[in-house]
Amino acid sequence: MSKKLGWLGPAILITGLAVGGLGVWYWRTATPVAGDIIDTIPLDGTQSIVIRDEAGGDRSFVELHDGDELEWQALVPRYAGSPGRPGVAWGRGVVTVRVERGGEQELWVLGLKDAMKVASLRLAPEHEPIPPQTDMPLTLTDHVRSYEIIQGEHNKWNQMVGIDLATGQALWKIELGWPKVLTATITGGQIVVDQAPDSDGPIHRLVNPFNGRWYFPGKAHVDPAAKYNLPL
Repeated sequence: MSKKLGWLGPAILITGLAVGGLGVWYWRTATPVAGDIIDTIPLDGTQSIVIRDEAGGDRSFVELHDGDELEWQALVPRYAGSPGRPGVAWGRGVVTVRVERGGEQELWVLGLKDAMKVASLRLAPEHEPIPPQTDMPLTLTDHVRSYEIIQGEHNKWNQMVGIDLATGQALWKIELGWPKVLTATITGGQIVVDQAPDSDGPIHRLVNPFNGRWYFPGKAHVDPAAKYNLPL
């Protein structure tokens, strides 16, 4: 009996080391690691937002850089933007990031100083499920508000949502109809949206950034914005 008990201590030690080693291996392999750079968006001065993919995963990293220094890093769901087609806006101490998962389009609002999550909201929840946003304008900003464009499957619908960059709250939304959004810019204090031609020709729409009211040049206002209500 004493010989058997004598082996018990080393056996427990070996088992403990094996389990401990497995825990370290799992921690190292399970910890998300930033991968390749997707896009870099310059901010004011020497700062920039860098978007990276997750090495071996489906999520994304958002990083604030000041020159060569990494200020902070945050892990978010899959980034909806692509190189040269940003899904990022910033202003009044926050940065917003367009992400997508499970047929939902979301907007994450992070503190610009510390990456603290301030808010998040689903965009166009009444149209879900929403396909990945791949080839249309995504986010416009004047650094007071952001203007988020959401596209439906086969361009059956398009929606724009105005976001207050002070609070991360949605202010208004407008339906842009079925023709594909080709370009969207902020020009002369207005949002200019060009969509693919329909039976009447190209669609050129001007949107008021304050309240979302839109009109076609030379025509009366035809569709005021709706108040944006969060899903229950």
